[in-house]
Amino acid sequence: MFLRHGFTDTSVDAIAAESGVSKQTIYNHFGDKKNLFMAVIKEAQAEAARTGQKRFAAELKEIGDLEVDLRAAAALWIDLMLDETVAGLRRIVIAEYVRHPELIQEWARPDNVEDIVSQEIEKHVHQGDLDIDDTRLAAHQLILLTAVEAIQQSRNGLRKLSPAEIEKIVDDGVRMWLRCYRTRPADPNEGTHRRPNS
Repeated sequence: MFLRHGFTDTSVDAIAAESGVSKQTIYNHFGDKKNLFMAVIKEAQAEAARTGQKRFAAELKEIGDLEVDLRAAAALWIDLMLDETVAGLRRIVIAEYVRHPELIQEWARPDNVEDIVSQEIEKHVHQGDLDIDDTRLAAHQLILLTAVEAIQQSRNGLRKLSPAEIEKIVDDGVRMWLRCYRTRPADPNEGTHRRPNS
């Protein structure tokens, strides 16, 4: 109902009729429409996180190739964040920001997506592939360069991105991120880390 009509134009009466319960039952469980919508947001984000965890386990085979792992992870995040339900709820939250700014705070609450990414990065730090002090911050930056860029280019899910567009976003974001954090093999002529070509 929220996805179909938005937050403001969805009434508790309509929700009760759609769900086959009384309006009072909804009020007893959630208090008001805003709390109900926040519960919907939490469940949508939790479902996306559960899906992400399962797909990470299935798709990232720990093959040891840093760049391949990062590209696979970035493509997965983009897919999850452009999910029709997640993108639709995000648009509602943005549309309601002026009247209900607290909704954006609920949307922006920390979830375990960055934790999953951070754990993947941490493995490569221990292997010596990356030089990172704050893996959580680095994970956040990688998400900004890839998934958030895809959200912007898709106009918050209103425009479907082509596979080529997604691949370019992933390539650009991962390459930039790696330029900042990838360790370089020692150069025997310098005795220091090799500098990137200018």
